[in-house]
Amino acid sequence: MKFSQIFKEKYYDKLLTPNDGNPIRNRADSFLKIFEFLESKNKEFYTIIETGCMRAAFGHLCFGDDGCSTYLFDEFINHYDGQVLSVDISEDNCQHAKKMVSSKTEITTSDSIKFLWNLNIEENIDFVYLDSFDVEINDPTPSQLHHLKELCALINKLSKGTLIVIDDHDAFFTNGKIGKSQYVNKFMEDIGAKKYFEGYQIGWIL
Repeated sequence: MKFSQIFKEKYYDKLLTPNDGNPIRNRADSFLKIFEFLESKNKEFYTIIETGCMRAAFGHLCFGDDGCSTYLFDEFINHYDGQVLSVDISEDNCQHAKKMVSSKTEITTSDSIKFLWNLNIEENIDFVYLDSFDVEINDPTPSQLHHLKELCALINKLSKGTLIVIDDHDAFFTNGKIGKSQYVNKFMEDIGAKKYFEGYQIGWIL
């Protein structure tokens, strides 16, 4: 059975559960597209890069709020094979995430931009997930600029066919007008990257 099918049966509905009366942060459809895209590569070994790991503040596994991306990516590479390299500036978040994942996921406490710039990796990177800096509705620029810097730090290590996804593209349910991805979205448009999906999250294929 493909992992995408397992995801649909086991996790999809959990990602559509609203929390605290907030609108649903629909990561279910985009995560499904991510896993289907990776499976379409039909590889024996996958490499996933993540900035901003699952958070300690949201308890054990809180799919509706946090999304549990680190946990899901670890599940994917354990179904097939590969590695997840995740970075977060919060030691508490890193320690929490380490308890939730296997040894195939390496979690580093560091500034994400420095981590990505100094990353020494031989394998082709299949998928990059950027989610390391919370966005503020009244001052979104710091988060948007940070995610652009992350892409700049990593882009010379990426190759054609890499999937790049940013969480919280539509963070405040404004049809994507305020979120983490605005600067990266402009860059992707300028270089002609293929937009793979757009909703609460946004993704492109180089």
